[in-house]
Amino acid sequence: MRFILRGKAYVLTPRDVVAKMQEMSPEEIRKYYVIIKGEKYPPKQVLGEVVGLGRAEFTTMDAINILRRLGFGLGQFEV
Repeated sequence: MRFILRGKAYVLTPRDVVAKMQEMSPEEIRKYYVIIKGEKYPPKQVLGEVVGLGRAEFTTMDAINILRRLGFGLGQFEV
């Protein structure tokens, strides 16, 4: 999937995401999560790791929208 984030173009596949995140342990989830291979990860952790951006460079909603378009399941903890 092609997308533009903060003026830069990226190409990303679900396989790219799974491959990168298999190397990573999930960080603490505050509210939203994405499910990858049965594990819950914070969306910003996933997108930041996969595209190589710092977390201050995009929003949680940016990450959620991109990961949803890639077909990943997302959820939200009740606060």
